[in-house]
Amino acid sequence: MPSDIKTKKGPASNKAEAGVGASLNGFLADTYVLLAKTQACHWNAKGPNFYGLHKLTEAQYGELFEAIDELAERVRALDVPAPGGLNAMLQLAKLEEAPDGLVSTVDAARMLAEDNATLAARASELAEEADDAGDQATNDMLVARIEVHEKAAWLLRSHLG
Repeated sequence: MPSDIKTKKGPASNKAEAGVGASLNGFLADTYVLLAKTQACHWNAKGPNFYGLHKLTEAQYGELFEAIDELAERVRALDVPAPGGLNAMLQLAKLEEAPDGLVSTVDAARMLAEDNATLAARASELAEEADDAGDQATNDMLVARIEVHEKAAWLLRSHLG
């Protein structure tokens, strides 16, 4: 290889990118909690428009499952360990778990809409952090997550009347 070509040591070659990886772990954990909460509402929601909310939450938790894998792989690409279990996820997450038992379709839609709006806002903050660190790949991933969470929040709010 010619000596005038500079190579980067690895994906997280600076502290800013490593910090992005750590921040991304928190977002990953919140996404994991939202997946579990969405699935719990899919199972336990009861009330008007049950079927519509049931189908919507099924699509949303499927999308979240795929996103979790992509987020964790990005964390690893930044040379940061991904959380290794439910306890680790809950320690990192800011979102609260779903309540136990049945939940009304209205309360489920409201709760999930708020959580998706929260994740859209967090993705926006993290996208700025990634941009400041020069991490375009993470920035792009988070900008895409903003759109997904904003749309999910809108669809859920539509169930509120």
